[in-house]
Amino acid sequence: MTDPTLSQDAAHAVALGILTHFQRQADQGLIVLDERLHVADVTESLEARLDPAAEVRGQPLLHLIHPDDQGAVPDDLLVRLHSGQDAHAEVRLNTRGVAVWCELDFLPVTPPQPGMWALAIVRDITPRKAAEQHARTLEARRDALMNVAMDAIVSIDRHGRVVAWNPAATTMFGYTLKEVLGQQLSALIIRPAERDAHQRGMARHQQTGETRVAGRRVQVTALHKAGHTLQVELMMKPVQIDGQQYYTAFIHDLTDQLEAQRRLREQALHLNMMQEQLPTLSWTTDPDLNVRMVSGQTLQRLRLDPRALVGRHVTALLGGGREEDIVGAHLSALAGQRGRYMQRVQERVFEIHVSPLHDTFDRVVGTVALAHDVTDGHREQLLEAARAQVLRSIAVGEPLPDTLRLLAGLLTQLPGVIAAQLLRVHAGRLRTEASVGLPGDLLVHFMGDVDPQALHPAWAEALAGQDASVATLEHPSAWTPWRVALAGCGLRACWLFRVADRQGEAQGLVALYRALPDAPSGRLSDTVTQAGQLMTVALEQDHHLQTILTTREETLRTLGVALEFRDYETKGHTDRVVRLSLALARRLGLSEAQQDDLRRGAYLHDLGKIAIPDQILLKPGPLSADEWAVMRQHPVTGYEMLRHTPALGQACLEVVLHHHEHWNGGGYPHGLKGEAIPLLARVFAVVDAFDALTSARPYKQPWPEDRALGELRVMAGRVLDPTLVEVFVALRAEGPPPESATDLLAPAPPQAASDGPTGADESGGPRS
Repeated sequence: MTDPTLSQDAAHAVALGILTHFQRQADQGLIVLDERLHVADVTESLEARLDPAAEVRGQPLLHLIHPDDQGAVPDDLLVRLHSGQDAHAEVRLNTRGVAVWCELDFLPVTPPQPGMWALAIVRDITPRKAAEQHARTLEARRDALMNVAMDAIVSIDRHGRVVAWNPAATTMFGYTLKEVLGQQLSALIIRPAERDAHQRGMARHQQTGETRVAGRRVQVTALHKAGHTLQVELMMKPVQIDGQQYYTAFIHDLTDQLEAQRRLREQALHLNMMQEQLPTLSWTTDPDLNVRMVSGQTLQRLRLDPRALVGRHVTALLGGGREEDIVGAHLSALAGQRGRYMQRVQERVFEIHVSPLHDTFDRVVGTVALAHDVTDGHREQLLEAARAQVLRSIAVGEPLPDTLRLLAGLLTQLPGVIAAQLLRVHAGRLRTEASVGLPGDLLVHFMGDVDPQALHPAWAEALAGQDASVATLEHPSAWTPWRVALAGCGLRACWLFRVADRQGEAQGLVALYRALPDAPSGRLSDTVTQAGQLMTVALEQDHHLQTILTTREETLRTLGVALEFRDYETKGHTDRVVRLSLALARRLGLSEAQQDDLRRGAYLHDLGKIAIPDQILLKPGPLSADEWAVMRQHPVTGYEMLRHTPALGQACLEVVLHHHEHWNGGGYPHGLKGEAIPLLARVFAVVDAFDALTSARPYKQPWPEDRALGELRVMAGRVLDPTLVEVFVALRAEGPPPESATDLLAPAPPQAASDGPTGADESGGPRS
């Protein structure tokens, strides 16, 4: 350390100078050691970085070193220093906070001085150690990445020689690392025809920086060690290290992926072929419900082009159907649920089931729908429902036209039937009872009763019991107007089925119109035969019902007319008031049910007079107060006699009970006023008063009609409803209603009832 020729004082001075020099260095320090390797002195900059809680001077050197690094100090350090040798160590010091890496150079002091036997020069190498550690970390990470990467990672220098080759590259290309290091990459994995282009690309990049593949994924064909080729995806990344150009390639083997794609294409092709052969219809949509794919054998039957359907919104896919049902089912599928709806397409009915369409991550990315043709089952359901409706109509006794219209509607549910017509035979002629879907150009040929021969010979043949199937356009006969109209409507066939009664006599025909000149199947013929039987039942029931109703109406009329035999002066009163009541009711637009109640009430309005003594009923002069009291009881008496009769409705009974109520409340039996009086009773009161004024009675002569109408106007607003009086007067100005037995006894178009007027009472009205 010091020149042995120097004096002891001079040597000490040199040592102190050295110590002072190190005091001024921030990244260096000096430790003075005695002969036991204990710290004799230390520079302040170093002491400040050591543990301040411990005294440094006088402590063994090892106390200044981190426990984990004390083994780095040579065990023979003392021996080396005694022999005048230097020593070196790299350790961490016991410092506050972050450990400090130091480089220790031990130098002996020659000759040794008191308390200064050796020096330890301390240099801070923490940054270098950190850099080395970082480099080791990066290298470890690189090695880990290279070793675990599933893709090949290959690095080459500027000359194209391999400098890095990971295990995945060995697996992919068959070469080991030892085989490829320093070899030209182009000679290993690049096909001969492409090697020149590879070399030119590297040269161009090194000269101009231009590159066509760097940073881009490109698909290329590579060579395997065994000589076969493989498809790979390559991305090249240029990088400079210490001024040297290197290239790293990341290579992904596409063999499995391309094979999977091939299998998927093959499976998709097979799936499409299967779907096209399936007797169903299927499609998929995107999240916006636009059709992405549609297939199925049904497309051919419906004559639909799948290419024209792709891209359309699902509501316009097949046409028809309720938009809210279609959208609702597909929205349910998008929400992860299942949907279902029915849709009619070209006379076919489909039941469509919609499910969510998932991707590989189980996310809903659209919908998939499968349409099943349920036409036959749906038609059977409709036929059954229509048949049940017809049976219900027959059972409850609905009007015959309504029942036959339901029956015709049932027949239009049959396959290919465009229109249905039910006809009845009357004296060898045909009369249409009901039709559904029949074009107007054909209906005009069935106005009234029609000669079947005038329509077409086939009609007469069908009535005679010949062939039930008639392709009328192919029939070898003249072109009648009906046949021309049939062709003009686009119809080619009219199937005619004979309907016979229980004795086998033809009572009608069933006509089914079609666009094809084919013959009915046996199953269809059976269905039409059943419909014909239902028609027969409906006609027979209607006949019985009309007989019952006619009998009932005649009975009611007989009760009304029976009263006339007590007073021959009022003969014909019942029939007159019935006709007048019905005429007024029709002018007022009353319903058929109201006309029925009015007509029956008119028959029975004076039934209570049966209980009136002859001396009062037939008295030629004015009635006394007591006699009037008896007379005023006849509405109540008639009501009590009839109110337990089931066939008479409440409105009919109200005519009997209230036909003597006055508009001003002065009538009887309850003194009702204004519109509190039932409408039918007010209608009949006008007619009854008019007939009483214009008829001869024991107490008066008949009035002329103009005088009677004038009297009605006087009674309007006092005895009679003024509005009804004005309507009746206007009606009489058009002439009297026709006298017809139909008005009296035919309930089919229901008719209104009336009450018979009598004569003038003490309040100025007619008396009854």
